[in-house]
Amino acid sequence: MTGAKKINENFDQIDSKIEQLETVAKSEIAHLHRRADINEKNILEMALELETVKGAVLNGLTSNIYIESFIDVEDVKLLNGATKHDSKNKKVYLA
Repeated sequence: MTGAKKINENFDQIDSKIEQLETVAKSEIAHLHRRADINEKNILEMALELETVKGAVLNGLTSNIYIESFIDVEDVKLLNGATKHDSKNKKVYLA
């Protein structure tokens, strides 16, 4: 095997390994983005709950508190009727 051919094989192996690592890195980044979105949603829900409970305590209305947040349309199950989801403005319109 000539020196040039050996060098080309080495470069091919290196390129292949780089592509594999790039694929793994992209997958990890996508996973981290999903986790960040979930964490952001959870933080917003906790902040809403905290503010609701704080307001209830300050006003002396602490019994029978039920908190449900609708951060996105995944939290809402529409059973009947026509709806339109505006993802840009984050609204659901009922027809």
